[in-house]
Amino acid sequence: MKAYKKEVQFTIWMTAAFVLAGNVGLIFSIFPTEAMMFGFPVKYIVPILMGWFGVFFLTIVAGKIGNRIDEEIERENEATSSSEEAKGA
Repeated sequence: MKAYKKEVQFTIWMTAAFVLAGNVGLIFSIFPTEAMMFGFPVKYIVPILMGWFGVFFLTIVAGKIGNRIDEEIERENEATSSSEEAKGA
């Protein structure tokens, strides 16, 4: 059951991270700037880069950590089912 709680917490944190990475442009509407980066205004290029690369990176991290949590859940389920079988036998 501990792994399920971990998965719920992980899902909540990753959802918040995806929302933040995907909506970085809102920061520039709150705090406008005239800075330049790579020849483009920062208020345009940073949200694009965070949307592409930030979400891509988060997807890779979510996949790897999610797979580990799923394996932990499987181990817990196997341990629970084997202990129930031992009680029934």
